[in-house]
Amino acid sequence: MKFQEKTIDKKTIFQGQLIDLEEHTVEIFNGQHAKREVIRHAPAVGILAIQDDQIVLVKQYRKAIEKPILEIPAGLVDPGEDLLQAAKRELAEETQLAANDWQELDSFYTSPGFLDEKITIFSSQNIYSLDQAPDQDDDEHIELHYLNHEQAHAAIAQGEICDMKTIYAINQWDIQRLANEKGD
Repeated sequence: MKFQEKTIDKKTIFQGQLIDLEEHTVEIFNGQHAKREVIRHAPAVGILAIQDDQIVLVKQYRKAIEKPILEIPAGLVDPGEDLLQAAKRELAEETQLAANDWQELDSFYTSPGFLDEKITIFSSQNIYSLDQAPDQDDDEHIELHYLNHEQAHAAIAQGEICDMKTIYAINQWDIQRLANEKGD
């Protein structure tokens, strides 16, 4: 295939708790060699949690962009963990909530030019509070927020919601709402 690149050599430059960075030497379509930097990242899940026609969001500080943002609950999949179980665990850990109805919406790569992270988005409804909240990660400070449809779109416009998994989830919520309106 003309667009495929053959890896000639690769070396791990950095191994961290969250990511590994590799440098690849590849042979490109014309036979020449090129360098590629690839970040390896565990798979992740995100949860579009809807309660009383409001989206459940978490607000937390993101060091990479130096500001707190509103996001859907999300997190990494543990090795060997089922994606749905990971979504249920992350919703519980970050929000102290659970849900009766779950649906897998979609999976996508966040930035495949250099990163292999794949995130799977789930929709959850019929939300309820947990009697006993699971422990949160020691290094996370999370505030829970509930936004209606208009508030969510205003938060996007104001930059309070600025990550693609959350914007994607809100777009999916828009699609669900339109489908429900047409069905009425």
